[in-house]
Amino acid sequence: MGGHASTRAAAEVCDESCLTDEERQLSPLFCEVLMMLWKHQRSLGGLKHFASSRPSLRHKVKKEDFCTNYTDFEYVYMTVLGFAKLHALVEEITKLNNGENFTRNPGVQLLERACGMTMHGDREGSNALLRSAPGAMLEAYQAAKASGKILEFFRKAFDRKADPCLEGRTSRLMHFAEQQRAPGGSMAPWEDISLQRLPADAAVKDVAGEHLRVFCNECTWQWAKKIGTSYEKAKELRFGSDEALAEDFAQSYNAETFSQALRARGVVRRGTASCRWEVQLEDGTWGPYEEDASASIESAHQLGQPELELRLGPRGWQYTIDLQNQVQRNDKTKKSRPIRRTEVATSPVSPEGVAGGARLTEDELAEAIRYFVGLCTLPSKATLSPAPPPSRPSGSSATPSA
Repeated sequence: MGGHASTRAAAEVCDESCLTDEERQLSPLFCEVLMMLWKHQRSLGGLKHFASSRPSLRHKVKKEDFCTNYTDFEYVYMTVLGFAKLHALVEEITKLNNGENFTRNPGVQLLERACGMTMHGDREGSNALLRSAPGAMLEAYQAAKASGKILEFFRKAFDRKADPCLEGRTSRLMHFAEQQRAPGGSMAPWEDISLQRLPADAAVKDVAGEHLRVFCNECTWQWAKKIGTSYEKAKELRFGSDEALAEDFAQSYNAETFSQALRARGVVRRGTASCRWEVQLEDGTWGPYEEDASASIESAHQLGQPELELRLGPRGWQYTIDLQNQVQRNDKTKKSRPIRRTEVATSPVSPEGVAGGARLTEDELAEAIRYFVGLCTLPSKATLSPAPPPSRPSGSSATPSA
C-alpha cells in the first residue's frame, strides 16, 4: 500500500455494529448518518415506540402519532431510513407516479409502504422532488459535519411535530443546509451516487450498468475514507497501476458485493415470471385487479411488506390487502375475500433485452454481471482487480465510470 497504508490510522473509523445486516446493505452514505445518529440516541430521547426493538419502517405514520408516541431519535431514524430506501427505489417510484392523487397513484403508495412517508404526487415537479430529496438530506448532513454541528443537524433539520410529508421533510433539510453555508465536505457529488433517468424501454445492460456506476462510486467514497484520502483522489487510484491498491478496492467492489447490494435494495425481482393478482368473487371465480392495483400489490410482495392499503372500485373504498393471510379486507364492512398471485411464465430475459421497469430478474442480473466481468469493468472475485473502465460499448449507455 505504500504511503497510503500509513494514512489509514488517521482515517475516520465508523462502527457498523450498531446497524442490522439489512441496514448495512443500504448506500454507505446513509449508513454513516445512521451510525452517527446512534451516538446521539440519548440526547434525542432514546427509544419509546420501539422500546423492545429498534426503529424500522412498517407503514406511514401520521403527524399526531409522531407527536405523542415517538421520540426525536425514532423520527429522525425513520426519516433517514426512508430517504435511503427512496434513494434505492427512486426509479421504480417515479415510473409508477402517474400524477394522480394517492388513491389512484401506485407510485405514492409504494413510497408510503417502502419509505414510510407520503407526498402530493399530483403536483407539478413531484418526480423532481423524489430524485432530489435523498441528496438534500446528505448535503445537509455534510454541511453539519463540516461545521461540527451534527447534533444540531438532528435537532433542527428534522421536526416530528411538523408536516411529515416528503415535501415538508425535504424543505427543512434544504433550509438547514442553506443556513450552514458550508461546502459539501468529502461527500461524493450527488450525480455520481444517484441513478440517472433511463428511458422506459432501456435495455437490461443499461439498467444494470447504471446501477453498477452508482455502486462503484459508492464503494469509492467508502474506500476513500478507509485509506484516508479524498473521493476524487480515490477515483484515480481505484483502477490505477498500483496493484495492491486496486486489489484492496476490489474487496468491496466485485461481482458478489454488487449482486448482494442489488438484492438487498429491492432491485432484483423474484423469479422470471410476469405476475397478476386476483381476488375471489361472489360466485367463487377469480377476477384480476386493475393494472395499477396489481402493480402496487406486487411491489409490496417483492418488498416483503405484510400488508398495504388500497382504494378500489368506482367509489374508492379503502381495503387492506393482507399479504400474510392472502385476503382482501374491506376496512368499513370488515368483509374479507381470498386473494392470490398468479404467474405467467416468460423467457429468462425480457423481450429484446428490455428491462422490466427499474428492476431485474435474477437471470438478467447474472447475464449483466457476466457482461461487465467480460469487459473487465467488474472483478468477478474480491481477489481480482478490474482494468480501467473501457469506452462505452456500442449500444450501451452505462459503464461504471462516473
